[in-house]
Amino acid sequence: MALYDSKHWLLSHIRNSFISSDDTGISEVVMGGENVLQTISTSKYDTYPGIEDNEEEEELAESLDIHTEFGVRRQRSHTAVQLERLQRNMMKSANVRHVKWEITPVSLTDEEKAELFPKKDISHQKKNYVSELSKLLKACPYLPINPFREYSKYDGNAQLGEATRKYSMFITMLNLERRNYPMQVSIIATAKVHDLIGLVCWKCTIEYPDCTLKDSVDCYALYIAEDDGEIDFDFPCLDSRETVAKFGFGFLAIVERDSKFAPSTSNHSPTSQEGNSVLSENVNTKAQQQLEGELNKLLAIEAPLYQLYHVNILNKVRAKIEIHLGISGQKIELDPVVKQRSSSTFPWTKQKPATYDMDCVVACDLTETKSNNRAVLRLVYDSTALSSSIGDSAPSQQGTAVWSNFKHHDFEAEQKVAEDIVQKINNILELRCSVRRQEYISLRERKSHRRRSFHLGPR
Repeated sequence: MALYDSKHWLLSHIRNSFISSDDTGISEVVMGGENVLQTISTSKYDTYPGIEDNEEEEELAESLDIHTEFGVRRQRSHTAVQLERLQRNMMKSANVRHVKWEITPVSLTDEEKAELFPKKDISHQKKNYVSELSKLLKACPYLPINPFREYSKYDGNAQLGEATRKYSMFITMLNLERRNYPMQVSIIATAKVHDLIGLVCWKCTIEYPDCTLKDSVDCYALYIAEDDGEIDFDFPCLDSRETVAKFGFGFLAIVERDSKFAPSTSNHSPTSQEGNSVLSENVNTKAQQQLEGELNKLLAIEAPLYQLYHVNILNKVRAKIEIHLGISGQKIELDPVVKQRSSSTFPWTKQKPATYDMDCVVACDLTETKSNNRAVLRLVYDSTALSSSIGDSAPSQQGTAVWSNFKHHDFEAEQKVAEDIVQKINNILELRCSVRRQEYISLRERKSHRRRSFHLGPR
């Protein structure tokens, strides 16, 4: 055990121990401004620093063995936090008063109990009271059943955690005052258009009970509408078998079939039924032509995008080899599906990968349509451009030599796939309009003209 005989050292050690170990900081506030060493008498043998210093020099009053940095405080311990929480709970509980419930030994008489809980006189109240709901049910014993109640389960407002779609629906069966204000309808995304019509009819019977509707949803159709309620009859009605998530229109209109809001096919003369049918056919033909024109524009825009097809290539002996035909706006790629075996004894069963620049391709046409729903298409390309760097501006040769420079590949695929490939390649060729393609077209026209003009002379 060590003995310390320096009273100045002991006092300084005790003082700094209190300050450094106190998490609350109260000891530092109380003892920080005192210099106890100056109040104790010293002898000539006392050499502990801080005895003759001023009170302002706090650094010399600290212990030599404990070095602390200014402004750095130790984090509070878990015990201090627990004690503070207990103290706070004690202060809160001081405002609570606990009352112990004890059963009183005093017994009450019947008169006293009657005074505490007196009986009420209910003899003056009506015994045969009938509510308003009972009166309504009695007045209408046989209420008609709503034919659209089964479609209420598709209401999106009553669903949680399911994807829904919201539409602003114009109801043409209402009067002029209510027709211009759309009804907000929310439906689950997996429902069909048929279910959406039934839900609209169900909501209409509830909000507008004076509106007369037919009992079947097949009597109504949905059309695209503008935000002001104008119905766009240029487009056909929505297919009732499709899901509502397929259509992203915000405004729709429900129209009764064969009504005045449906596409008009009537003539001014009520007896001219033949004229009505002709007019309806003209309207349908015009609308179909407009849709086909818009579809062709979309296909022409999407033609340069890369797309892969699974087809069979036909070689000279008409052997079929499965390949992947990749088409983009810059090139056409031919890749075999299965890597060919090098030890094969039949050379025509081999197919090497090939790439043709779109400037070399001059034509693509359907050559044969088979009865098994398959078709053959031919891709014609300029073979001289593959081995030379001739540009589109190079002068073309004349005669059979130029015609022999054009080679072709035959492919077999399903008829729909073959038609898509031919249409895609022709759209790309029309956009590029290369000089080789123009030369090939002119040569083909000259050749067909010579065939037509050829005739046999007299024998």
